[in-house]
Amino acid sequence: MRAEKYVIQKNQKLSLSLQNKFSISYNFVQKLLRSKDVKVNGSRVSKDLSLCVGDEVLVFLPDDAFKPEIVYEDENIIVVFKKRQIETVSLEGENDLLSKVSDYLKLKCFAVHRLDRNTEGLVVFAKNVKAKDCLDQAFKNRTLEKYYLALTYGFIQSGTYTAFLRKDSKQSLVYISDDKKPNYEKIITKVSVLKSQGDMSFVEVELVTGKTHQIRAHLAHIGSFIVGDEKYGDSKINKELKKKFQCLCAHKLVFHFKKGEFLEYLNNKTIMLDKSKIDFCKNL
Repeated sequence: MRAEKYVIQKNQKLSLSLQNKFSISYNFVQKLLRSKDVKVNGSRVSKDLSLCVGDEVLVFLPDDAFKPEIVYEDENIIVVFKKRQIETVSLEGENDLLSKVSDYLKLKCFAVHRLDRNTEGLVVFAKNVKAKDCLDQAFKNRTLEKYYLALTYGFIQSGTYTAFLRKDSKQSLVYISDDKKPNYEKIITKVSVLKSQGDMSFVEVELVTGKTHQIRAHLAHIGSFIVGDEKYGDSKINKELKKKFQCLCAHKLVFHFKKGEFLEYLNNKTIMLDKSKIDFCKNL
């Protein structure tokens, strides 16, 4: 936690003052108040108040309550590094990455794709409707390449793997089949083995189709689960390796736009994450 103190310069609501001062959402302000993490003139408060000039505010903020880690930004898009244990977009719209980015930019942004809660890496947000439509089309047409780095356990070879996936929303699981079945959708995953040692491999994965849990489930299906993945991996091996979080990171994006498209200036542009930011890459 980090304590921040400031003095009110004009009469206003406490909630508005906190939003403007720290670029946080109204929902997040309400969370701070419910937790009694705000003091006004030395007294903890749990409700929104009308503040006067000269009032002193002390707020206790979590370390990740500040601006997002920006990897690329222009007038139409912003690419940020999503850490583990944060939702790209939440149903409540509270304290997720989309709200953080929107709060920081002070404008309404649009999520055009998502990463799993425990997957870290690059996420693209559109700053306007035209950019959103253009990016939506790029994801649909597969003209935006997405690459991931992963640490896997089990034998794996470089190659293009095709299978079929069925999503079970109630169980928050997906199932993989080598054969086409009712309610199963085709998936394509490209794997490049960068380094292997014993049962473990450091791989780069290109996500050709982008289905829920595709990389995690598909790699486990072919015999090499992602280290730290409790859902599709092996909890005993994860415990032996002392890995509590899945070693998977979306580390590279390559844009392809045709002449005349709204984002054509991004054609062939590659945005890549510094590997030093990826904890499981540090010793490789």
